[in-house]
Amino acid sequence: MDKVTASQFLILKDSFTRKGVEIKAALTPAGDIDYIYVVDRLLARAENVDRLLDEVPGLRRAEEESGVDGIVRLAADEVSVRQSAPGAMPVPEVMDFIDERFGIGPGPTDEVMPCTQLGVAYITKITAAEEPQLPGGATGPWPAQATPGGKNVKIGMPDTGLQSTYTVHSWMTNVTGETEPPFVIVGGVERIRPYAGHGTFAAGVAACTAPDATVYVNDHFTESEGEEEDVIVRKINELIATQSPHLVCLPAGLYTRKNAPSLPFSQLHTQHPNLTLVAAAGNDSWDRKFYPAAYPWAIGVGALATGQQTRAWFSNFGSWVDVYALGQNMVNAYAFGEYVYQEAPYAPATEIFNGIARWSGTSFAAPLVAGLIARDLALHPGTTAAAAAQAVLNNAVNIPQVGKAVFPP
Repeated sequence: MDKVTASQFLILKDSFTRKGVEIKAALTPAGDIDYIYVVDRLLARAENVDRLLDEVPGLRRAEEESGVDGIVRLAADEVSVRQSAPGAMPVPEVMDFIDERFGIGPGPTDEVMPCTQLGVAYITKITAAEEPQLPGGATGPWPAQATPGGKNVKIGMPDTGLQSTYTVHSWMTNVTGETEPPFVIVGGVERIRPYAGHGTFAAGVAACTAPDATVYVNDHFTESEGEEEDVIVRKINELIATQSPHLVCLPAGLYTRKNAPSLPFSQLHTQHPNLTLVAAAGNDSWDRKFYPAAYPWAIGVGALATGQQTRAWFSNFGSWVDVYALGQNMVNAYAFGEYVYQEAPYAPATEIFNGIARWSGTSFAAPLVAGLIARDLALHPGTTAAAAAQAVLNNAVNIPQVGKAVFPP
């Protein structure tokens, strides 16, 4: 595991520890993170629970519910099925045993599994591709606010919530949502938490692309950049029920064991088959599937470099990525306060931010695409977000050695 990923994982792990949840990372043979999971917890499709409880000694229903209809949380803290391994087995070994009992092979699969680990969804890589930087003298967003577009369309955005100061920016007029927790005061200055301001920045990108659209941002990643996958899906269901967005933009996701589809996100599609979901493709510069972006029913968005003619160095790629959009060195709304860098080459330097930053990541390319869909939907009243999304993809330009790409209006 490289130093940046290790640093990011420790921040994620500490944030879960503070709320009483232990997480671990399953590693590949090369020592990289394969997937991140909650210790002693599994997820199962409801129709498979009885068989699992019968065939796996020590497995039981968890006290807490998953919050997603049709998906059940199971506790694996007492599972011990091999005499050669006394005591509770770790989740990856429990999953290996379950695979044996269900006759599931060892390789990657596109099938929805009967049971999976309880994974952790996070703002990509585990964070954005780079930490926020000073905007280099810029006083407004880049790309700049577009001509009017997106009227009477609402974009729902599960993210970190909004900075309380976001309204100081003129291009954020139609942005609303939940407020991020306040910062700690250190030496009389507000100390910006790692990953804070992410929702504000992403919302600003969507707002600049479709200025007339309403962008509603939830605080779905409280105090950190990650959350249990079933909790995120429950919160997306709540967002849909309370806000009725025309489309949802999720600047986050997760890797899974064997690249199998996420049970909660698969259930989200079952419950909302007409949902238009725009999702970040991830920032690990590889072709491994990142969910929910990798679903055929979602719109997975990779990032273009600053010149918009090549793929950004950090962007994931592959046949499952539907479209690429600018995601490097963007400038938009951010937090006010002091930021302490966590990663090389800047750590442990500090910078003072005044509500605007330069930032990179597929999690910022995704809201640009969401804004383009909102613009097209507003131009064709009576059509659907799915039809608008298809129109945007149909108008994409093919960039050799990259794929389909769209650009700011």
